[in-house]
Amino acid sequence: MRILIVEDNLDIQANIADYLEDTYSLDFAYSGDQGLSLALENEYDVIVLDLMLPGRDGLDVCAAYRQAAGLQAPIIMLTARDTIDDKEAGFDAGADDYLVKPFSLRELKMRIEALTRRPKARQSTERSFAGLSFDAGALTVSVKDQSVVLHEKEARILGLLLDAAPDVVTSATISYALWGDEPPESGALRTHIYNLRKALGSLGLGDLLKTRRGKGYALEQPS
Repeated sequence: MRILIVEDNLDIQANIADYLEDTYSLDFAYSGDQGLSLALENEYDVIVLDLMLPGRDGLDVCAAYRQAAGLQAPIIMLTARDTIDDKEAGFDAGADDYLVKPFSLRELKMRIEALTRRPKARQSTERSFAGLSFDAGALTVSVKDQSVVLHEKEARILGLLLDAAPDVVTSATISYALWGDEPPESGALRTHIYNLRKALGSLGLGDLLKTRRGKGYALEQPS
């Protein structure tokens, strides 16, 4: 089984690794953005997700994953917050289980094994905004009876923008989602944005994608 651990505390990461690495294949993320990127790029049997993270917090990561992912892995939320309101917020965001820090590693393993006995759910890959329909599985964007197939990276960018719309997605977030810690030359992202804007323009929605200087990009309803 493959488990994703999204936790910025290195001591907790090390303890989890020592206890579980002989049983499971483990991937680790240190921030919310990194965790979401890994969760969407790979297929996991369980995601163990800390609530307090650099960048996106665990609630945001959980909600974005539930909206964007195709095959849905169960999520265990880790947090020092133990009120009913905190737990309700976690479950509302899409968590399947909730483990309060400090926790027993043996209990964490038991909860992972319990969740892996459940069948995974499959989320619809279709999303829409401002008359645009996007099928992430087919990489197809459509307006009425017209459609165009996007390249994989342009489709990934559009998915991120749709998840956040109408808010701005920073250039750094998009770059990390596309290339991780090894981005190519500086003009690569602008090229993909240009290609995405051109594809939207072929459907009459060239003004949908906005550039926010010094910040990033956003989808906005035409005025």
